[in-house]
Amino acid sequence: MSLADLSKQLLGECDDCIIRFESYREEDKDPDFFQEVRPHAYYIDELLLEWENLVRKWIQVKRPKYVHPSQINSLVESMKQFIVQSYYKGTSKKRFYKSIHSSKYTLETIIQAIKEVGDEHA
Repeated sequence: MSLADLSKQLLGECDDCIIRFESYREEDKDPDFFQEVRPHAYYIDELLLEWENLVRKWIQVKRPKYVHPSQINSLVESMKQFIVQSYYKGTSKKRFYKSIHSSKYTLETIIQAIKEVGDEHA
């Protein structure tokens, strides 16, 4: 999968997390960790690993203007946390939304940079 496609998929996952979070809070529902949370978290971890490898190579080759390795570290750690947090109604709403908005901003910046410099050699 291309860097652009993976970035768009992760961006969609951010929106899915918001929907899931609001749904679980509204329904006052507790997830089954082994049936719901863990398999989804593992799936996203694999996507993040693939995306991280591609984006790091892309940054080295293309040197995009507004994308830096430190942003990648923050995004990966943040997404790993809020993916799991999206299942739990006790999660701090303000912190949860801040994390997602920050990740979405970084992903949108990367998608825009890909349009400008391309994603070949990634």
